[in-house]
Amino acid sequence: MEHDFSAQDGYFTTCHLKRNFCGVSNNRSISAIDRERIDRQGTNAQGETVEATSSGSGNQAETQNDTEITSAEKTPTISNPRWEAADGQTIAKALVGDEVYLCADVTDIDEGATATIRIVEKDDDGNDDDLATLTDKVQDGKIRCDWKVVYTEDNDDTESQKEMEEKGYTLPEYAFTVECDGVKSEESGQLDVMGWIKKQFKYKKTGKPLANMNFTIYLLDGSEINGTTDSDGIVDVKDLKMGEYFIVFED
Repeated sequence: MEHDFSAQDGYFTTCHLKRNFCGVSNNRSISAIDRERIDRQGTNAQGETVEATSSGSGNQAETQNDTEITSAEKTPTISNPRWEAADGQTIAKALVGDEVYLCADVTDIDEGATATIRIVEKDDDGNDDDLATLTDKVQDGKIRCDWKVVYTEDNDDTESQKEMEEKGYTLPEYAFTVECDGVKSEESGQLDVMGWIKKQFKYKKTGKPLANMNFTIYLLDGSEINGTTDSDGIVDVKDLKMGEYFIVFED
């Protein structure tokens, strides 16, 4: 509340009424009691300002901490790279021409992000050969990219050449890694590539199929596969190792 009034000695004095006391006397001097009260009020106001500033700093620190926590919680990862069949079962071998799926789980990577998948043909000397590069999108926290198995002859390392000499074939082994959002997965397990035979056999003289006849397939590594032809004389064997082999039919 503010009042103007005439004081003695011809002065006009403005009096500020605060907390029921007047801080100005008619002789324009301040009493010791009023000075003490004014100083005390100034000190309290300064303390409130410091406290407010400190509180503001605390809010800023809390905001910074929240940002750091949010950033720390986001850790992009790609895990569990694996080969799958169409039914979702994890596999370790496949036939040439089979459609397989290269899969991995992702964490803290945006939906729709593009992943790069690199397939290599494994060599015992560690100098793996690049086979194919594929791309796929992250969907539902996973990567699942389809690929048709091809046969690549593995003959560029000492172990492969030795295997060829001893067994007459080499068995390609494939693996892959996934890269996305600046992170890379560990290498997947190996996929062994197998062959197959599906062929009709007939009698040379008559041309009739060798129907329902027992046979034995001999591979150069000494292993054997036994079976029976169907009614059309067809030998149908899967998971056959690559290389040369001989078929003998029982009389």
